[in-house]
Amino acid sequence: MTKKQSSRILITGFPNAGKSSLINLLFKRKISIVSNKIQTTNQSIQAILNYGNCQMIFIDTPGIIEKTKYNSKKLSREIFKNIEQIDINLFIYDVTKILSISRKKKIKDILSNFKKNYLILNKIDLISNEFLLMQINQINSELCFSDTFPLSVKKKIGISKLLDKISKDSPEGKWMISYKNTIDKDINFLISEITREKIFNLLNKEIPYVIKVESSVSNLKSIIKVEQKILVEKESQKAIIIGKRGSKIKDIGTRSRNEMEKIFKKKVFLDLKVFKKLTI
Repeated sequence: MTKKQSSRILITGFPNAGKSSLINLLFKRKISIVSNKIQTTNQSIQAILNYGNCQMIFIDTPGIIEKTKYNSKKLSREIFKNIEQIDINLFIYDVTKILSISRKKKIKDILSNFKKNYLILNKIDLISNEFLLMQINQINSELCFSDTFPLSVKKKIGISKLLDKISKDSPEGKWMISYKNTIDKDINFLISEITREKIFNLLNKEIPYVIKVESSVSNLKSIIKVEQKILVEKESQKAIIIGKRGSKIKDIGTRSRNEMEKIFKKKVFLDLKVFKKLTI
């Protein structure tokens, strides 16, 4: 009988490198929201993938912010929570970006916390082979990674090689679950994140990442009823989300509802309301 393997895999990297997109690709569904806005993933998300004899517990974390003013104690705690339990750290780097001195220092600080670090060079579909080789040589000459994986999440290139290597390097261990792939969040969290994503994609620079969405779901006979409260800090933010004559919130609602219907495989009635909350 083949022995079971299990590993906890942290996903770290700078914003927009492709962390959340990688998680969504591995699980073939929306798990972590994708936006050009920094820090849209504001808490860690655990997703469990059974791959052959190996159970991989992926933990998506908030992106590493280069400007100190954006850092918060809460977000730092999310990255380094239960750090001693991490078997592999996947550091995802946008291969189109040049490695600056400040970035190199922040990466070193991250890598020093883990025994095994993989360098994931994402977006290789956007560069030449010559530039890719230069990036691999430069980054590995300056930083200590156990292995390097060039890939493209968008084009689905290099994913199987990464999973095969993780499986090979994973220790023996009991599985947390024995059935289909899953995550540690409930459906309310997932649909709340969908609406947050649509807000950020439509109102990127106008709305801070700290907004919250609270959801409740009722499964009626022929339709799913979803009620969501969008919580903001200021009246001005409330007005931005609603938009002129309700145009923005209508657009947000349409986009969110379309994605929710794919999840529920049923018609969705979405009731969106915006509230100003003193503390978020």
